[in-house]
Amino acid sequence: MNLLFQSNTSDTTVGVVFVIFIIVGAIFYFIPSIIALMRGKSNTVAIIALNLFLGWSIVGWVVSLVWSLSSEVSPAKIVVNQQPIQKTEEDGIDKLTKLKKLLDEGAITQDEFDQQKAVLLKNS
Repeated sequence: MNLLFQSNTSDTTVGVVFVIFIIVGAIFYFIPSIIALMRGKSNTVAIIALNLFLGWSIVGWVVSLVWSLSSEVSPAKIVVNQQPIQKTEEDGIDKLTKLKKLLDEGAITQDEFDQQKAVLLKNS
C-alpha cells in the first residue's frame, strides 16, 4: 500500500519546479511594469498600479503593456527666426531732409522743394 502513494520524483524536485513556475509566471505577469521601468516612462507608477491590480484580467494586462510600449509625447520646440524689419520706403522725415539738402546745394529750386514737401506732408 505504501507503493501506491510513492512518487518517482522527490518532494524537493516538485518544490523547485513549483518555485521556478511561480517566478516565471510573476515575471510574465509584470512584463508591462518591467518595460515601463526600463524605458523610464513618466507615468511608470500608474502603469505598475494598473498592472498589479488589473493585470489578472487580460484587458488590464494588455492595456498596461500597450501603455508601457507607447511613446512619450514630448512638447514640440518651435523656433521662430524673425527677420529684422527692413524699410522699403524712406519715411517722410528722411525724404524731407534729402530734399532740403538738395535745395541747399542748389540742385532744386524753392518751388520744386515746396511741391515735393506738400506731396510728402499730404501722404504722411
